[in-house]
Amino acid sequence: MTAPPREPDHASPDQHSHGTSAPRTRVMLRPIATSLPLGYLAFALGMIVLAADSLGWVENEQLLVGVLLASYAFPLQLIATVMAFLGRDTVGATTLGLFTTSWLAFGLLDIVSLPGSTPTVLGLFSISFGVVVAGVAVVSSRAKPLVAAVLVLCSVRAVLDGLYVLTGSSGLQRAAGCVACAAALAAAYLGFALLIENAWPRAVLPLLRRGEAVGAMNGKLSAAPPGLLGEPGVREQL
Repeated sequence: MTAPPREPDHASPDQHSHGTSAPRTRVMLRPIATSLPLGYLAFALGMIVLAADSLGWVENEQLLVGVLLASYAFPLQLIATVMAFLGRDTVGATTLGLFTTSWLAFGLLDIVSLPGSTPTVLGLFSISFGVVVAGVAVVSSRAKPLVAAVLVLCSVRAVLDGLYVLTGSSGLQRAAGCVACAAALAAAYLGFALLIENAWPRAVLPLLRRGEAVGAMNGKLSAAPPGLLGEPGVREQL
């Protein structure tokens, strides 16, 4: 009786070297660029347009304001939102996503509304939006206080604008415009600081990160949530 032919040994060199037959898996990752500079710079430009409208720098151009918000700020922030979600930055993506569709909503309202009209629903939405943004600011303050400061300004502007729409007070309108200017400048600083940080070998403008955000930028996987520690290349913060 002859023995059955021996099967050829197809084990990989790695399997032989480690003395085990268990296959090894190699994961190749394609890194994505941070979308936050794009998101914050587009936000700053959109906020400047809102400030100009509230402060009377442009007159009888409500339609053009709406077109700019819907055709420029909205698509750029939409791209930034999608990429932030793919990068697992939940807070950043949520923040950008809320503002993304607000640009489209405000732009379309300016396009379809009569010049000078102040719909009540717009005032209610603006106040509610400001409250939601304030909540996001509280969450962001844990790791990114500078982002939280920008969101606080945006929240105040939205509430002031909503109160102006409901009351018709020109003082509230001017106050909303001034806060919008401050929010635009703060967002522009944040966008350029993030852009320079990615273009240069070191951070130049301070971003005031702390806690998990600092650990993520230093490449520490321990900064990721416990449920993601088993996944390769995970970094929650951008």
